[in-house]
Amino acid sequence: MKVRKSNSLPAHRAARALTAAGLWLLLACFSAPAPAQEKWSFDVTPYLWIAIPDAETSLPNVAQTTASGVDRDYDTRVSAGAMIAAQARYGSVGLLVDFAWLQLDTEALNPGPSFSAGNLTSDFIYTTAAVSYSLPLSGKFHAEMLAGARLWSVSEDLEFQSGEQPGFQASVDRTWVDPMIGADLRYDLSKKWFVGAKGLVGGFGVSADMAYEVFGGVGYRFTDWCSATIGYRYLYEKYSSNGLDLKVNFQGFLLGFGFHF
Repeated sequence: MKVRKSNSLPAHRAARALTAAGLWLLLACFSAPAPAQEKWSFDVTPYLWIAIPDAETSLPNVAQTTASGVDRDYDTRVSAGAMIAAQARYGSVGLLVDFAWLQLDTEALNPGPSFSAGNLTSDFIYTTAAVSYSLPLSGKFHAEMLAGARLWSVSEDLEFQSGEQPGFQASVDRTWVDPMIGADLRYDLSKKWFVGAKGLVGGFGVSADMAYEVFGGVGYRFTDWCSATIGYRYLYEKYSSNGLDLKVNFQGFLLGFGFHF
């Protein structure tokens, strides 16, 4: 059975979350001294990604005829999420870790008369770990090369409740790792303002058929140790193995607050 789902986080919930997180982190920016200059440096960036999910899923052990007569019109919402990125550097070499978890709730809008209700709960956890190397550039342009891997853990639970046909349940859990390479670029417009872009590509048929991610945005430094970035992020993953066919497109605005030590 193939389920296609797409929608977005309700605007009022996103606005409240952005406002509360932004005010709290903004106050924190001005409440601590600037970091000392050392060879070691650390960045911690909690962020909020207002992702619009567009996903196609084919679950194993669910015959195509099981859901015959169901209108494949679904409403998907992001019900929960957690995102944080961190990086440690020693000189020009560093280690980057980016963790994100999204939970999607999908409801069949027209399940009847075959079924009285249909729901799919999807958990997506993806963590990127990469070694970074800062190129020896001078001036306002900064560039880091990235090489590492991304771990995906996907859990899907499908339930259709009885109607004219008997209800059924199906679930699947898969974990895989994709090799990833990319670059992180920044250009300083002034002492306060900067623009940045980041891109990663991977998969290469090792686990996923194809995987890539791009981000572009603008940032502002409140102090030497605190900054904020807003931009747009797009992520694509296509995976097919052991009865699970998955294609996801996540995209939306991202707001992050960086703390630099």
